[in-house]
Amino acid sequence: MITGASVEASSGGAAAAGVVVTLQLSGWYTFSDGSTSAVVTTDSSGSAACGEIRVPSSGAAGTLTASAASATPATATLSALPALRLLSSPRGTTAVTDVPAGATPVAGELFLLGATLYRHGVGAVQTAVAAVGALVEAPTRTGSSLLPLRLADGSAVVFDTATNASTPATGTPSGATPVAADLFLSGATLYRGGSAVASDVAEWGQLVEHEQGSGPTGQFELPFRATDGTPRLYRSPADEVRTVASYGQPDAPPSGSTPVAGDLFSSGGTLYRASWDGSNPYGLGAVASGIARWGTLTPNPYYGGQRLLPVRTSGGDAAVFFVSGGSVRTVTQVPSGATPVGADLFLSGTSVYQADVGAVASDVAQCGQPVAAAAGASRVVVPLAAPAATC
Repeated sequence: MITGASVEASSGGAAAAGVVVTLQLSGWYTFSDGSTSAVVTTDSSGSAACGEIRVPSSGAAGTLTASAASATPATATLSALPALRLLSSPRGTTAVTDVPAGATPVAGELFLLGATLYRHGVGAVQTAVAAVGALVEAPTRTGSSLLPLRLADGSAVVFDTATNASTPATGTPSGATPVAADLFLSGATLYRGGSAVASDVAEWGQLVEHEQGSGPTGQFELPFRATDGTPRLYRSPADEVRTVASYGQPDAPPSGSTPVAGDLFSSGGTLYRASWDGSNPYGLGAVASGIARWGTLTPNPYYGGQRLLPVRTSGGDAAVFFVSGGSVRTVTQVPSGATPVGADLFLSGTSVYQADVGAVASDVAQCGQPVAAAAGASRVVVPLAAPAATC
């Protein structure tokens, strides 16, 4: 939305009051009432406000022309990036369609405006949304992804990207917090399918599929810290909970550790890889140090079967943690202090930077949750929103 635009009229170099000016927009820009033309009258200072101008959500170049009787018309150029975009790694941006400008990016192709959830290319898919969780591939591995939602009446539903419809999470306590996929938290109890599946949950990390050396296992792990500080793992769809193997030993995350993603925990700037059963082909214990902040764990956009966790080191450097190799690599062409987003992407100011590439998106006000473009895909998609447009 463009606000604050005005037109001025003068005669012989002096402000002209009472001049009737016709405004005309082009390039899919419209006034607040949806029209492309308006009539305004200049005040004693020779100026008249143009009112609010709506920017097309796909972004466009257009013009604003002002004309008055016996006067020379004036034209201003209007241009804007798409208000909403999808950024992918490897590089590439796509303008979002069927979603109103001003919506907040949620995850993947999903955006929220007011209490309505929208999907790129589809439009509104759910109303009365009060809170959202994390979008995660369905544990059933049917190719769809699930987004837990709390509605305005306190009820819990799960939105399915395969059907663009929501299913009530019957049995979930009213007012529960959406966590990820089909998981909700009420108090300190985790619910799935209306049944309690874990208790004493104080803080949780990212739900991701557990992988062994041979590849996907069909078991999704949610790391969490229990109310007594114990690091634990929940597995879906088996609905099993265990304290991480070897807890209390040097190769396990210590009490009070922060859950990160899957089997990763953080404590004192050190990343620890935990274990469900005491073994892990990628190693156990401390796997990285000097980590101050991390983003979303995603597939490696360049190598199928691998995963990346973008991080910021305690020195402010941008780096990526390779999960399978257990190594951290400092990257180039990303400003110091940048915020890790997902994959190899970082946010600094209003620009998104890609590791070793540089800026790949500008005029970014918000980033949503990065997710794989499709189940099993390596390409990662991040929804973006631009700042309010001006002219």
